[in-house]
Amino acid sequence: MTWRTSSCKGRWTSSTSRSRPRPPRPPAKNSPASSTSMPSPASRTSWQGHYLDGRTTARHAVTITFAPSGLELHLADGTRAFWPYGDITQAQGSYAGEPARLERGSPIPEAVVVEDPAFLEALRQFAGKNARQFAGPRQHTRLVGLIVLAGAASIALISGMFLWGIPTVVELVTPLIPTSWETALGESVVQQLAPAERRCADSRLRDSMDGIVARLAAARPDSPYHFHVTVVDSPVFNAFAAPGGQIVLFRKMLQSAERPEELAGVLAHEMQHIYRRHAMKALVRDLSIAAIVGAVFGDITGIGALAVQAGQTLTTLHYNRETEAEADREGLRLLQAARVDPAGMVRFFETLKKQPGEAGLPAYLSTHPDTDERLAEMKTLAAATPGPSEPLLADVPWDEVRKLCRQ
Repeated sequence: MTWRTSSCKGRWTSSTSRSRPRPPRPPAKNSPASSTSMPSPASRTSWQGHYLDGRTTARHAVTITFAPSGLELHLADGTRAFWPYGDITQAQGSYAGEPARLERGSPIPEAVVVEDPAFLEALRQFAGKNARQFAGPRQHTRLVGLIVLAGAASIALISGMFLWGIPTVVELVTPLIPTSWETALGESVVQQLAPAERRCADSRLRDSMDGIVARLAAARPDSPYHFHVTVVDSPVFNAFAAPGGQIVLFRKMLQSAERPEELAGVLAHEMQHIYRRHAMKALVRDLSIAAIVGAVFGDITGIGALAVQAGQTLTTLHYNRETEAEADREGLRLLQAARVDPAGMVRFFETLKKQPGEAGLPAYLSTHPDTDERLAEMKTLAAATPGPSEPLLADVPWDEVRKLCRQ
């Protein structure tokens, strides 16, 4: 570093020609000349986060470095990877308080999660022409503005209920709820209804469930949902869809599926409840005005308390005939799009009728009514739109897998 004087050629001057030149004053400890300034968030190109491989729930520390055409990932074990910007999708981070989550690949993507709120804005500034695909936290309004807006929204909701009725308001409000809020609620519901000690944790079973939903989800690559099946070690004959891509399956139903295609029919049906946001609409009907306004704004504060109420609603939820017919019809089409034999779906629903339960019906059918008519419609639809199919989990010993969850 060069220090400059007040005269040319490095000479020192003073008011008296014969006086000794005064040595330069050393720079202050905190001045820019004596220390290296910390880079601003916009100039940082290296960030710490966690990497998830999409196959397990393990989180791995990762260093993420910005490069002109993509992200460089450096794991602690020396593994490196490069993600081109064009292959990356932002799944979370668009709302204040959310960590940034970037994903790559399908149907079960890899992901990196960065907690630092400055990460996305720095990435946007660095990514150049690719900046549009990344969105930092949106500060919707200042606190006063948010309160005013929330109050206005509450008045509008109440007025809408009087003018159009609750069903119409639910249809209008549900699409406004961010997927990230829905996902957070679904995860909390599963924690409430299926705590870790009640889950079937065998890795072979988990891989098989992931394989089935991955095959089905691949037929809907535009979906914002990432599906996860939780198997509960319980003799209850039931399954249900929670918001945000969560499906809860009970042991007895798993064990009753003689082929993976049969279980795929149940999962395809439940996935359609999620795609069509049927469960979310049912929950919105039960939420308070304040909770609905918070959901629309993506506020996850207190979502754990809402999960208790949501769990009670979902476990006793009875869909109407139109909703069930839609999930059946679109579930069967999903099977066909994924090249899974839809006859398995029909066969499994026929098996369900033989299961004992309350009033002669198992729990699953008591919450999914009009079975005879639905079976007839599924058979008609399957026969009217035949298509090619490929074996599901061909290399998996299914008879062993379906019995891995047992007391």
